[in-house]
Amino acid sequence: SWGMCLSNFPAICKTDDFLQLPKDMVVKLLSHEELETEDERLVYEAALNWINYDLERRHCQLPELLRTVRLALLPAIFLMENVSTEELINAQAKSKELVDEAIRCKLKILQNDGVVNSPCARPRKTSHALFLLGGQTFMCDKLYLVDQKAKEIIPKADIPSPRKEFSACAIGCKVFITGGRGSEMACPKMYGSMTLSTRNGPKLLQCSSP
Repeated sequence: SWGMCLSNFPAICKTDDFLQLPKDMVVKLLSHEELETEDERLVYEAALNWINYDLERRHCQLPELLRTVRLALLPAIFLMENVSTEELINAQAKSKELVDEAIRCKLKILQNDGVVNSPCARPRKTSHALFLLGGQTFMCDKLYLVDQKAKEIIPKADIPSPRKEFSACAIGCKVFITGGRGSEMACPKMYGSMTLSTRNGPKLLQCSSP
């Protein structure tokens, strides 16, 4: 079944059956948001293996296959030393442009230079995600995703009203931030962990001492 293909991708991508799949099915599989893989390098290598299996007929489809890989989520060293130097990629202008864009996104991530919204930097949906609230000063102004596979901390959203000494919790796919100093204490913030959008939550009840 399709679900088994997604959940057993690490094993399936190493089989001859995978290499013989039609292009449209490979693109659908590799680009799927719920593809379960321990490392995005596995997706990249599966894409190149599929191309190389019938290089003469498939080499022109490399740009489309590269778009299925979250290139900016590859470890920086692998992206620079393996992907950017791949002869097959450098021989095609469109493929090289995709890798150059991924490198720019990677640098922004590593330099903590704002939120990166490019599709090549969007994490796949996983059953568990670790988020970190913090900033470069004593005030918390950013929501980060801890990428345990690439061993990196990725900025995902700005907190509109920086604050400290606040409370936070996760309910379903949302992260809630309430209270704290330097904030609108009556209005909690909600962050969708899948869409990473920000909006105000319902106003909290206010209590005053007699």
